[in-house]
Amino acid sequence: MSNKFSIVTPLYNCEKTIEQTIMSIAAQSYDNWRIIFLDDLSTDSSVEVIKNICKKLEISDKVDIVINETKHGEVANTLKAVGMCDPSDIICRIDGGDWVTDLDAFAIINSIYEQHDPAVLWTGHRWEYTTQNISGPLPESADEYVHPWVTSHMKTFRCNAIHGINEANFKDDDGNFIMIACDQAVLLPILHRARKFNRKRLFLPMCCYHYSINLKDPNLFKSDRSIKQKHSAEFIRKRGYID
Repeated sequence: MSNKFSIVTPLYNCEKTIEQTIMSIAAQSYDNWRIIFLDDLSTDSSVEVIKNICKKLEISDKVDIVINETKHGEVANTLKAVGMCDPSDIICRIDGGDWVTDLDAFAIINSIYEQHDPAVLWTGHRWEYTTQNISGPLPESADEYVHPWVTSHMKTFRCNAIHGINEANFKDDDGNFIMIACDQAVLLPILHRARKFNRKRLFLPMCCYHYSINLKDPNLFKSDRSIKQKHSAEFIRKRGYID
């Protein structure tokens, strides 16, 4: 079975870094994929850069570009992209400016989906050019809202694994889509539903993803954004899954 990968890439002002993202996908040995770019009010030339690169690589027919008229954020952008996909698609989240580190990554991930049919599969990654990686296995019976966050990049899930989830899980108490700690806001409900219906949640212990982050910044984890991210993650986890 040749699974289709739908790569979901929200972006904002990525004109200087998006080429590496695109090149790492276009160079994959497995070619049944498409990219959905969601531009979230970029003020630079990100969209034009993407169009030019895709034209040069002759992959324009494998790329969709959605230009938002209002700020959506990662959660709403991901849900919008999922709505453009077939239920059997493998959704693969890659941030604009990050990239796939192994040219056979999609082929290997496809093989695992063929053999084990997981609802969710995530891989190891690196933070910039280091060995730092927070991803790891999630025990089969573990409560994903209590267990430490190990389901980070690269995140993939079968499109139908998100179907049936109450949209309230992706919103704050005011009914707005969550705008920070978005990885957990999106994936924790999917992981919960997978556990509820006895669908597999698998970790691939292979570095497949380069996460662009400036680890040399002494204030990286002390910034206002980092503090807000921590509080948002705590809110999502404390509230738990909403049926």
